[in-house]
Amino acid sequence: MFFRRRRMYLNQFNDKSMTKQSLFKASFEESLNLQDDPISGEFSNKNLVSAQEKEKYRGTTKSYVWLTFLTIVFIIGPNWLITALTNYLYHHSEDSPLLPPVHNFLPNWLFIIFLLVWLLLILFGKRFSQQFILIYRGQFHLFVTFLIWLIVEMNLFLLTFLYSTMKATGAILFFVLFGLMCCIIVRSRRTSLLSLLYGKQEDEQDWLGRLFHKVALFIFKYGFGVIVVLLIFRLFFPQVVGFSLDALGILFIWFVGDLLFVMLESFLIFPFMLQGYYKWKYPEEYRQWEGKSIEEWYGKRYLKKHPELLQKKIGNQSYD
Repeated sequence: MFFRRRRMYLNQFNDKSMTKQSLFKASFEESLNLQDDPISGEFSNKNLVSAQEKEKYRGTTKSYVWLTFLTIVFIIGPNWLITALTNYLYHHSEDSPLLPPVHNFLPNWLFIIFLLVWLLLILFGKRFSQQFILIYRGQFHLFVTFLIWLIVEMNLFLLTFLYSTMKATGAILFFVLFGLMCCIIVRSRRTSLLSLLYGKQEDEQDWLGRLFHKVALFIFKYGFGVIVVLLIFRLFFPQVVGFSLDALGILFIWFVGDLLFVMLESFLIFPFMLQGYYKWKYPEEYRQWEGKSIEEWYGKRYLKKHPELLQKKIGNQSYD
C-alpha cells in the first residue's frame, strides 16, 4: 500500500527538473525518496517508531522527573566527569607514561560555557512545538548537540595529555588531516543523498571537488605511512624520535574514534534529521501522506496557539 501510494505521487512529477543541487530544496515528492536510503532507512524507521512510543508519556509529571534525572546522569554527568577527570589528572600526572601536560585545554569554566550553550539550544528548540516535530527535536538534542559536546570534550581531554608529545606542529597536522577526512566523508554522503533525492549523480564537472578528494586521500594514505616509519625509527633510535609507542597508539584510537563519530552523524543521524526538516517544511503534505488528523499531527497545545489551522478547510484526500 505504501509503495503504491508513493508511485502515484511521484508519477505526477516526472517532468521535474533534475538540476537541483541542494539537500534542502527538494520538493515534497522528492523528499519522500529519503525513506528509501539503503544506509539510514532501517535506522530511521526503527528510531522513529521507538521515539513515537516514548512520546506517549510526554507532558506527565512522571515523564518530566524521569527526563530530568536522565539528563543529569547521562548527559550532563558524563561531560562533567570528563572535565573533572581532566583537571584532576592535569595536577596529578607524575605516574603517567606520557610527557607531563603543559596546558589544560578543558578547564572548569569551559564546561560551564558548553552547558549554557546546550541549555540555550534546548530553549531555542522550544519554538518548534508541533507534535510531529517533537520527536526530531528530542533526537536532535541527544544525537547531535549532546554527542558533539561529548566529542569536543573528549578531544580536549586527549589534547591536554598528548600536546606535550605532539607539540604545536603535530597537533595542527592531526586536526588538518582529520578535517580533510571529514570533508571526504561529508562530500561522499552529500553526493549519495543528492542522488537519492533527485535521481542523478552530482555534476561530473566538479573538478575542484575531485582534486580535493585525491589530495586528501594522498595525505591520509601517506600520513599514516609516516607514522609507521616514525614508529619503526623510534624502536632503533629512541633518543631521536620524540613520539612514544603509547602516544602513537592513543593518537590512532583518537583519530579513528573521531572519524567514526563523523560517519555516524553523516550516514545515520543527518538523513534522519533531514526527514524531520522536510516534515517541518511540508507539514500539510506529510500530514495527508501519513493519514493523520490535524489534532494528531499538530497537537492540542500547538493548535490552541494557532487556531487558524483548525479553520482551514483541508480535505481528507486519500492516496490509496
